[in-house]
Amino acid sequence: MSYDMIAYCTRCWREVKSEDKVCPGCEADLTLDHRTYEEKLLGALAHPLPEARVRICWLIGENQIRHAVPDLISLAEEDPDLFVRKAALESLGTLGDPRSVAILRTISLGENRFLAEAAKKSLGTFMPQAKSSVRETHS
Repeated sequence: MSYDMIAYCTRCWREVKSEDKVCPGCEADLTLDHRTYEEKLLGALAHPLPEARVRICWLIGENQIRHAVPDLISLAEEDPDLFVRKAALESLGTLGDPRSVAILRTISLGENRFLAEAAKKSLGTFMPQAKSSVRETHS
């Protein structure tokens, strides 16, 4: 039995054949990718597989890629997968960027307990005073 590996264009995330040299969707050269590691991670936030987006969120946090904050905020607000949204919230906490505070506070007060807990934890990791103000709001 032979299995073909699924491959994706790293530019548009269209499924491609492993032997393709050029993406049939966006015509990107699949043999060369001169983007930096950070640029590749940012591009991978649009990957079609939620599991890949979760991993990329984690990598962005671990590598302290602060210019990814707007993209992570978008994922935290809009991604259809709850686990991706949670991963984006956790990465925002790891980055500790003040641009994240508003979305973390909003989600921490939301109805979805799964996401609210992740947002509260992220607030507490880089801004203990923000976490306590969330508690005061609930009191």
